[in-house]
Amino acid sequence: MPSALTQDGAFARLQLRLQEEEHNGLAFAFRFRLIALGTVAVWLLFAAGPARVGIGVGACVAMMASAWLVYALRSSPHARAVQLAVTVLDVTVITIGTIVPIPGAENGLWLEQVFGRRSLFLYLVIYLTASALSYSVRTVIVTGAASLVALVGSFVWTALDQARAQGIDLAGTAELWPAVRSIFARLIGPGFVTPEAFLVQQLVFMALCTGFIAGAVWRARTHLGRTLSAEAERNNLARYFSPNLVDRLAGAENDYEAGRESKATVLFVDVVGFTRLMEGQPPQQTINFLRVFHQRMAECIFAHGGTLDKFIGDGVMATFGTPDAQPDDETRALRCALGMVRSVEAWNRGRRTRGLPAVRIAVGVHVGPVLMGAIGSPNRLEYSAVGDTVNVASRLEHLARAHDAAIVASAETLAAAVNSGGFGAVDSKHFRPVGAVQVPGRSEPVEVFVMPLLTVAAR
Repeated sequence: MPSALTQDGAFARLQLRLQEEEHNGLAFAFRFRLIALGTVAVWLLFAAGPARVGIGVGACVAMMASAWLVYALRSSPHARAVQLAVTVLDVTVITIGTIVPIPGAENGLWLEQVFGRRSLFLYLVIYLTASALSYSVRTVIVTGAASLVALVGSFVWTALDQARAQGIDLAGTAELWPAVRSIFARLIGPGFVTPEAFLVQQLVFMALCTGFIAGAVWRARTHLGRTLSAEAERNNLARYFSPNLVDRLAGAENDYEAGRESKATVLFVDVVGFTRLMEGQPPQQTINFLRVFHQRMAECIFAHGGTLDKFIGDGVMATFGTPDAQPDDETRALRCALGMVRSVEAWNRGRRTRGLPAVRIAVGVHVGPVLMGAIGSPNRLEYSAVGDTVNVASRLEHLARAHDAAIVASAETLAAAVNSGGFGAVDSKHFRPVGAVQVPGRSEPVEVFVMPLLTVAAR
């Protein structure tokens, strides 16, 4: 399983990406808010009465300034604190701009409009909805909490203001509450049974909106986190598997870290005489050579649906039939070996025009049972195949030098490829039998077929 250190690193990267999205959300919310507030300000110029235009436009300008402050300080270490403080300030501006009576106007008439049409409540709901653009659950919750406090505060302030205007003794609690009920019964109209029901309805609605919007933002952030994690896993898999297998493995429920035995065809390829070929060359040129060689070999492996197991210096190991065996694994492995030979021949034509020596490769292919799984230390795992089949394929690749061959394949591999119908007589005739060969480190000999270098030149 991945180590705690690896998990912590992945979590840190995920948090960084979420912070970047939240940072981008602030910039998007700033532009959106400017457009919305500008629209409201223009609308007020035509729809509001002359006495309210100054208050409304002034509130819009104040909120534009606060939005700019959040945007300007979005990279500051105190960006979150500034954003939350500005949220409270915006809610206060909306509340004051909505419920404070116009100097000289009839208070009762204005309050009837505010409470009867639920103006403050609707403005706060719009502002709460807009807070989702910040992509921050914290901002949504703070906005909702500030809106709840603003609703209760506006209710209390209006009650006290009206009681004072009607000469009710605020110290006499026995008289205050019945008077307040009478006042709000007139202000909110007959649509609500009691002032308590009116207030509770708004508070419950605002709380539910806060919860739903916060939940939506949280779910969006969680989905982004899962998407980023899945993409990281897919990129990791792409380092080991051919592209046509990555999507299936990324969504698989199997635990591929657990070892399991299966049938597979193993292929080894390396450069013959690599040390001599690179003798006297600067290190950077050696690295460039290996990059080109590895890229060509990997393209052949992926083109034939194989799995790139590992790079081993100037060699490459690939498997066909991992993680799941297919009926044509042997055919694809042998066709991949032929493709590698052709790719190197094409590479050599370009090298010869530049006066560079030709490159010769040796390929060994063998089929049999392998043990697949993640091997290594907890901090560095590698999905690989191990077992006798792997060892034999590696030995066959080394035998190519002794037989002046480009490809050495076991008889089991060639027979399985021919029997599957995908490797016909035209392809198989290029291989000639060598007979039983004693493979170093193995007691039983292996029947092998080789494709000589002369055959490669003829092709």
